[in-house]
Amino acid sequence: MNPYLFWSLIFLGAYVIWLLSLTVMSLRAKQSGLETFFLADKDVGFISSVLTFWATYFSAAALIGGAGYYYLNGIGNFYFASLGYCILAVVTGTVGRRLWRLSRKYPEARSPIQLYLRHFKSPGLERFFVGVSLFCLIPYMAAQITGFAWLAQSALGIPYIYAAAGALAVIFVYSEAGGLKNIVRTDVVQSLMTIVGCVGVVLAFMWTFWAMDFGAFFEDVGAVADPSLLELPGPNGLYTPLVVVSLAILISVGAVPMAHNAQRFMIVRDEKYLKRLMWMFPVMGIFVTAVAGILGLGGAVHFQGLESGDQVLGAVTAAVPPMIGALATVGIIAATMSTADSILLSVGFIISEQWYRGRPKDNAKQILRLNRWSTLAVAVFAFLASIRPGLITEFAFNAFGGMLQLAPVMFVGVYELKLDKRFAFASAASGLAFVILGVTPLYAALPLDGLPPYFAGFIVAIVVVGIGYVLESRKA
Repeated sequence: MNPYLFWSLIFLGAYVIWLLSLTVMSLRAKQSGLETFFLADKDVGFISSVLTFWATYFSAAALIGGAGYYYLNGIGNFYFASLGYCILAVVTGTVGRRLWRLSRKYPEARSPIQLYLRHFKSPGLERFFVGVSLFCLIPYMAAQITGFAWLAQSALGIPYIYAAAGALAVIFVYSEAGGLKNIVRTDVVQSLMTIVGCVGVVLAFMWTFWAMDFGAFFEDVGAVADPSLLELPGPNGLYTPLVVVSLAILISVGAVPMAHNAQRFMIVRDEKYLKRLMWMFPVMGIFVTAVAGILGLGGAVHFQGLESGDQVLGAVTAAVPPMIGALATVGIIAATMSTADSILLSVGFIISEQWYRGRPKDNAKQILRLNRWSTLAVAVFAFLASIRPGLITEFAFNAFGGMLQLAPVMFVGVYELKLDKRFAFASAASGLAFVILGVTPLYAALPLDGLPPYFAGFIVAIVVVGIGYVLESRKA
């Protein structure tokens, strides 16, 4: 057994043992209430808050997917990701803090969807948002498993199918045993592993192949493709200014309505934590995308012809000193699991909370039971979907765009602005219509066909909200 594989299996085995020990401790503990299980008692401390936000926003997709985008399309990824994280900082300091206040004002609303749509007093609108969230989040979770399985196969030699099935089984067990508290604990550990491992890999990669000479690094990267990976719009013509701005809005504003992300604003102990996080987000995000950039661009120099951009990270970590590469590999693997477990729990959560909405309050056992069956069904579906990784990656991207269409109505609900529920429905539905049309030939016939479909839909959704708000204001 080579040293890299040896250390990877040591770190991965230790991590899995720790997850199973969390499961055992949770099963032995006294049965927790719904707020404990789904919202960690809204009592997560500052350091844990920083690391759980890191795990949710900056780990799996930013590292695996980000490195793959750099590998294929070049430096434009840095511009849109950095801009997106700055936008996310503003959203955290405004919408996030407002959502935190609403969660304390209306503690009976545990589901983030029910919380930010409470203002509309429309169970039908809530069901619509739950349905859209399910349709979007499930393929997004499957994409996390796809990234995990690609990395496990390329770096550790674990067959793709076995890696995907094993990850989902472990995630289901520990998340259902301890709820969000277990997930926050895993976020803390995997974030620390990822930070230490990735810093080590970047330094080792640069030292091994370029002796820390960044001038030589950029010279080699610039010579890989024509047009250059270091120029806009990149070798594949992807990163036009419009695409950079639209992608920045997609990864920042589009992430906020996702239930597992909105939960993070609700669970921190003190509002001042979100104010601090607002200033930390750009630093954390730019750090992560810079790490992904060095590994993805450097990988394009030395590991050309990979089957998927998602494989570049595994190729790089296998090429540096074994212990460092193994720690980073397992940290990133843990990061993908952490993102997937948050999505899995939140999907079961919003289903069970919506199903029992308005029923007698002594239904905690029924809610937890429905949550368990819902998460199991979603896990099985995600596994089946991940068998077709090429298809699921494209679907997940469009699904992410679908969540962006819910953001205008979410913001209206969070700030409790006057808007008739009919305009709320019309806003989300019109935005989603553009996302759906974007995957058909009909989109080319529309006047906004020069815009990415998710961005065109977002603009239309905002316009509908604006019209509804003006009309409602005139009534008053």
